[in-house]
Amino acid sequence: MGHNQAVFIDRDGTINDKTPAYYIYTTANFKLIEGVGANLKKLQDAGYLLIVITNQGGIDKGEYTHKDVARVHRYMRELLESEGVQLTDVFYCPHHSDVQECECRKPGTLLIEEAIEMYEIDRECSWFIGDSDVDMEAAKRAGLRKIRVETNKPWGDAIQPILDDVYKP
Repeated sequence: MGHNQAVFIDRDGTINDKTPAYYIYTTANFKLIEGVGANLKKLQDAGYLLIVITNQGGIDKGEYTHKDVARVHRYMRELLESEGVQLTDVFYCPHHSDVQECECRKPGTLLIEEAIEMYEIDRECSWFIGDSDVDMEAAKRAGLRKIRVETNKPWGDAIQPILDDVYKP
């Protein structure tokens, strides 16, 4: 049983606007959604670990490579760091169900389970923020509370329940 609290966050449509392209694998197409940095900073300041969980099935489909994903994730970290946000980690699934089945592609929970183990996270004090049914299903299966935000839109006050819920020993 872990003792850290975390917020797991979907990437495309939740952290960054996914309107520029079907697959976001270039820094040119990677744009943070307005206010996301400030929201993540509030969660970080409240003591939450911040862990991105993202499906990147375009790798399996040959649309882009692990290197492309690494480049985008470096860029995402730099953009967020400029707003004072340190992501704890980023996990991604390179598989696509058209090519092969796996446990790590959301709504599968393998990546969430790995993060929970690696960072000693208490799932009862942890949350998942995402913009899709797949994200909400993954959160439910992993035993996390969940918040759904509108795809490609600022979060507004969506994180308030998380801030209100901070564990105070």
